[in-house]
Amino acid sequence: MPSSISSSDGALARTRLIAILCAVTGMIALGLGAWQAIALSPISSNRYLAVASDKVSMLAATKGEARRIVLIGGSGAAFSISAQSLTQELDRPVYNGGLQAGVGLRNLVDLYAPYLDPDNDLVVLLPEPEMLESDARYSQTWCDLVFLTKDLSALAARPRCTPFILWRTWQEAGHHMSGTTSVDPVYRRSGFNARGDLTAHLGVKSPTPDFSAYDHPQITPERLQAVIDHARATLARRGVEVLYVPAAMPKAGCIQSPERVAAMVDQLSTLTTSRAEAPKMDQFCLAPPLFFDGAGHLNERGRVIQTENVRRAIADHMRRGGADKDGHNERDGAGELGRDTTALEPHSRASEGLSP
Repeated sequence: MPSSISSSDGALARTRLIAILCAVTGMIALGLGAWQAIALSPISSNRYLAVASDKVSMLAATKGEARRIVLIGGSGAAFSISAQSLTQELDRPVYNGGLQAGVGLRNLVDLYAPYLDPDNDLVVLLPEPEMLESDARYSQTWCDLVFLTKDLSALAARPRCTPFILWRTWQEAGHHMSGTTSVDPVYRRSGFNARGDLTAHLGVKSPTPDFSAYDHPQITPERLQAVIDHARATLARRGVEVLYVPAAMPKAGCIQSPERVAAMVDQLSTLTTSRAEAPKMDQFCLAPPLFFDGAGHLNERGRVIQTENVRRAIADHMRRGGADKDGHNERDGAGELGRDTTALEPHSRASEGLSP
C-alpha cells in the first residue's frame, strides 16, 4: 500500500511539473509573439541603437557597389568620422557602420558580414579600446539590439536574451499606453546621415571632458586574440580585404600607458590583410578639447582631425598594396602616416568637404 501511494504521488508531481513547464513555455511564446506583433513605440523606434536597422539596410542596398569602403567600430566611429567626407576625398563610396561599444566587435562583424562583398569591399576596423575591453558574445546591449531589430534568428543564436526581450516587450506596452515620445537630442536614430555618420552632435556645445583620471583600459592579449581570430574567420578568410586603423583616444591614456597602447595596436595590426604595419600613434592620441562627451566621442573639431587620420591611413594602405581590385590607385595628398595632426584647426579643411 505505501509503495502504491508513493508511486501515485510521484506521477502527480511529474504531471504538475509538466503543466508548469507547459504554462511557462506558453507564456514565453505569447511574450515573443507580442514582441514580433507590437510595433516599436516612438521612444524605441528613434533610439540611438535602433539605427542598427538603418545601417544594415544601408549596406544591403549598396552591396556590390564598386570599390566600397565600410567602417566598422563602436560609437567612436559613428561620432568621430565623416564617411561623407571620405567619399569625396577618396573618390570611393564610404559607409560608416560605427554603432556602440557595448555591442562588441565580434557581434558587430557578425551583424554586417552578410552584407559585405569580398569582391569589392575594403573593411576598415576601428574599435575603440573600451569596445575591446567589454567585447562579449552575450551582453545586454546586444540583447537590446536584437529586441529593436526584431531578429528571431539572432535570438535563436543568443537564447539567453529571452528574459530581456520579454522585459523590454512589457516596457514597450507601457510606452504605448503612456504615449511617451521623449528622445535624446544627440543620441537618436534620426541624428545620422545617409552615409551612417552621426551628425546630431555637430555644433552642440559641450564642456571639455575631464581625462585627468583616464587610463587606457587593460585588455588582455587573450581577449584581443579572440577578437582577431573571429574577425579573420568572418572577414579575411571569406576574401574580404581588411585594414585596422586605431580609434581616436584621449592623450592622457597614451601618456600614462604607452606600453599597453603600443601592445594593443601591434596586436590589432595583424588584422590588416596585406603588408601589415603598426600605425604610429601620435595622430590618434588627442587632447581633451577635441572630445565631445567622453573617450572616443570627438566634437566637430576633433572629427575633422580623425577623418583626416582615417583618410590618410586608407590612402597609405592602398599605396602599400599597389592598385585596388579594379586597378585604380588611391590619390595621395597626405604626409607621412605618423605626422601629428593634433594642431589642425577646425576650419582648415572645411572647404574640402570635411564638414557634414
